[in-house]
Amino acid sequence: MTLEELRWFLAVAETEHVTDAAALVGTSQPTLSRAIARLERGLGTPLFDRDRHRLRLNDYGKVYRRHARRALAELDVAEDRIAALLRPMQDTLRLAFVHSLGGWLVPELLGAYQRESPGTGFTLHQESAAGVLELVQDGSAELAVTAPRPAGAGWGWLPLREERLALSVPEGHPLAERVSVRLTELADERFIIMRDEAGLRQITCQIFHQAGVTPSVVLEADEVATIRGMVGAGLGVAVLPTGDGRAAQQPGVRSVPLADQDAYRGIGLAWREDRPASASCRRFRAFAARLAYGPVTPAADG
Repeated sequence: MTLEELRWFLAVAETEHVTDAAALVGTSQPTLSRAIARLERGLGTPLFDRDRHRLRLNDYGKVYRRHARRALAELDVAEDRIAALLRPMQDTLRLAFVHSLGGWLVPELLGAYQRESPGTGFTLHQESAAGVLELVQDGSAELAVTAPRPAGAGWGWLPLREERLALSVPEGHPLAERVSVRLTELADERFIIMRDEAGLRQITCQIFHQAGVTPSVVLEADEVATIRGMVGAGLGVAVLPTGDGRAAQQPGVRSVPLADQDAYRGIGLAWREDRPASASCRRFRAFAARLAYGPVTPAADG
C-alpha cells in the first residue's frame, strides 16, 4: 500500500462513505474502492462492516486506523525534520526540549532571547529525554533543553535550573496536609510514574534507589499532566516536578515537598561537543549561561 492509499483508507474511515471519501481525496470512487479491497485482501480480513449506504469500521479496522494515524504522523515529523535540515541555518536555531518543560521554562527562555535577538528564528522539537538526545545526536537539533544530564562521552552540558520534586497526592490523602515528606515514608504507597524513555523516570528511580525504597508502581504514563489527572482521580501518588506551578492549580491534587536532599532534577542545555556549533547556537548558549540559576526574564534597565 502506498502512502496515498493509506490516506485514502483514513478518509473512508472518517467519512464512512466511499463516494464522499473519493471526493475528499480527489480520486474516483472505483479507484478508491479497489484500493480498499486490495488492502483488505493483503491483511486477510475485512476492515469495514458494509451495508447499502455506509461503511463502518469493524474491530480490525479500528486497530488499523490507530496505527495508520501513528504512521502518517511519524512520516510528517520526518518530513519536517528533513525540511529543517535543508533550510539555511544561519539565523535559525534547531532546539529540542522535553515535554515537561514545554509549558514554562522553554517558552520563557525563548521569549527572553527573542527580545534580545529578534532576528533569530527557531525550529522546535518536543520529545522524551531519550528522544531529544537522539535528535541532537543525528543533527536534527543543535541543542536540547533536558533533564537529567546526558550520560556518556562527547556531550556538552550547561546547567540551567535545579527544580525541586514533590509528592503529588489526591485531596484527602493522609499526607495531603503535611509540610514535607521523606521517601522512606512512602514504601506502602501506590505510584504512578513516567515511562522508561522519560528523563523524569530516570530521576525518580535514582532518588528512590538512593533512599533505599522500592516503589510499588501501578500505572505508567507519557505526560506529567496525565499523571496529575490520575493522581486527582485517586489512582495513586506520584513524584513530580514543581517548577511550572501547575501542581498547585490541579483540582483535587495536593503537592507535598520532598525533604530528601537529592529530590530535585537538574535541567540544562545539552549539545554534542564533536560537532561544530552554528553562530546562532553559540549565541544562544552564551545567553542561557547568563541566565542560568537566575530569573528567565532579564531585569529591565534602570
